[in-house]
Amino acid sequence: MTTLWHTSTNLDSLIEEFTVWDDYLIDTIFLPYDIRASLAHAQMLQSINIISEEELRLLEAWLQEILDLHKAGNFHIDPSQEDCHTAIEVFLTEKYGDVGKKIHTGRSRNDQSLTMIRLFLKDQIMVSQNHMEALIGALSEKSSSITPMPGYTHMQKAMPTTVGIWFASYRDALLDQMAFLPPLASIIDQSPLGSAAWFGIENFPNDRALSAELMGFAKAQENPLYCGLSRWLFEHNFLWVLWNFLLILWRLNNDLLLFTTGEFSYFSLPDNMTTGSSIMPQKRNYDVLELIRAKISLFFGYHDQMRNLYTHLISGYQRDLQMTKTIFLSGCKIWNDMVQIMTHIIKELQINEARLNASMTTDLFATEEVYKLVAQWKPFRDAYSEVKQKLFSPK
Repeated sequence: MTTLWHTSTNLDSLIEEFTVWDDYLIDTIFLPYDIRASLAHAQMLQSINIISEEELRLLEAWLQEILDLHKAGNFHIDPSQEDCHTAIEVFLTEKYGDVGKKIHTGRSRNDQSLTMIRLFLKDQIMVSQNHMEALIGALSEKSSSITPMPGYTHMQKAMPTTVGIWFASYRDALLDQMAFLPPLASIIDQSPLGSAAWFGIENFPNDRALSAELMGFAKAQENPLYCGLSRWLFEHNFLWVLWNFLLILWRLNNDLLLFTTGEFSYFSLPDNMTTGSSIMPQKRNYDVLELIRAKISLFFGYHDQMRNLYTHLISGYQRDLQMTKTIFLSGCKIWNDMVQIMTHIIKELQINEARLNASMTTDLFATEEVYKLVAQWKPFRDAYSEVKQKLFSPK
């Protein structure tokens, strides 16, 4: 396979396999974003007279051809090409010659990677916002319930609440976390294309503002070295926001695991959302909640891996950053899957009113009795002691 930049035409096979890793496979996900950036870059090159209008039309047609092949599953990235950037350039140069050789003018694979990840990240913020709004909507629908429910502290019954208040507590927590998304989206909405190998190209008239506009970015990210520093940083910031969401969902999921047990049975899921046992015919297992618990733990691991990969690096590109793509994509996939399945669970969750009403034992109202005495001008501590003595005195 043709290689465009290696120091040797016969790269050591073990070195190649180790350094490429799974990057060529991961880039099949990013390829449409790289095509989008390449189209904008080609238009920018034409605007500064690096390519002609006819060459631009040809490049646009050929890039669309690659995108069509990709959508049909017929565009493949060879491991020797390492990534989608090279695969695209090789396709253009081998099939169409000199015009294809011009597409890389004014950029590097470094800013290409940055740009396609940034475009993907912009889409992921919108997707995440939509998923969260759907989950918040499902929780809001359930929060209208006035069915009484025991409140717990230290895993013991404490005071009365309602099913609606319980659902609304998680809704409100998620709503507050949503406030992190708009400022994050604003920070991410800047194009790194044209920063090249993160030092810019001093004697090349890159119109970075134009390419940013053509891709739908609010502006170009001005400092080229900061473009490089933001590789990993912006992805990590996004995972951190998702991490906060998942902390809340983790507690919601833990509640559901407890409250759907036979000992509680406050809530249940339809039979078609549970699993059985190969030996115990009575079993209705909530495997889906157990796997949510496990996958949240996996996500926390991805978040930590992202942080650990970055902390020992100096400025400028280091090949370590290649490994962040797999981690980032894995985190995004788990997040999207989890929020959608949790939304489905909340919508289908059945409230077992009879069991909840039966659980409202008199001890839950002890504090209420204290404040009835306080309303009669009895000092709080005396009222507290009187109620406590009644509760614990021998019958």
